[in-house]
Amino acid sequence: MNEAMRQLIRLQELMVAAEALEEKIRAMPGEVALLEKALLAAQEAGREERARLDELQKDRRKLEMELMGVEAKIRKYQDQLLEVKTNKEYQAMLHEIESAKEERAMLDEKILLEMEEADKRGADFKAYEAGIREKGRETEAGKARLQQELEALQREQAAVHEERERLIATIPGEYLEPFERVARQRKGLALVAVRDELCEGCHVRVMPKLIQEVRRATGLIACDSCKRFLYVSDE
Repeated sequence: MNEAMRQLIRLQELMVAAEALEEKIRAMPGEVALLEKALLAAQEAGREERARLDELQKDRRKLEMELMGVEAKIRKYQDQLLEVKTNKEYQAMLHEIESAKEERAMLDEKILLEMEEADKRGADFKAYEAGIREKGRETEAGKARLQQELEALQREQAAVHEERERLIATIPGEYLEPFERVARQRKGLALVAVRDELCEGCHVRVMPKLIQEVRRATGLIACDSCKRFLYVSDE
């Protein structure tokens, strides 16, 4: 294998590496967005839990206001009880007082249940807050890690581009121009090895006579099937 062919093989390796690095770099914003999306989801869940807790507290305050009204009604009925003049009125007032007390007992039970639920929700909300803080720290750490990875990829990309430009400047035009043309047509894969009498580009058998021509060639020889340029490894 002549030196120009070795240079083309290295150039193709650099092109493949550059494309892989570019793909990783393009994926970085998406990875950052996923981290931020997870944090936003946790924050939204926390806001929903806070809203549920607020609603419970609002309901309890409403029940407490109702309870105050019922207790005021009981006191009023008890005061009126002293003023009734007939047994019928007396019995009717006792009935009203009993009904109000039953209503008070029902409200007391509801308020107790609301308080128990609010305590549970409050504990859940504190857990949400702690989880959100932890998620925030994880997100910032993840973003910092991704930024470091991005910078490392960009440095590697710059080194690959620099080596590629230096190499391009040394490759003869009769090799470089056909290589670049086929590379554009074949998604960067213009050179393929012949192994076990098969073209590694299309896996079609390469005739022994053509393999010998490739071994002896001082120029580029294409596969009859896929039109990529063939080489036989020195190994």
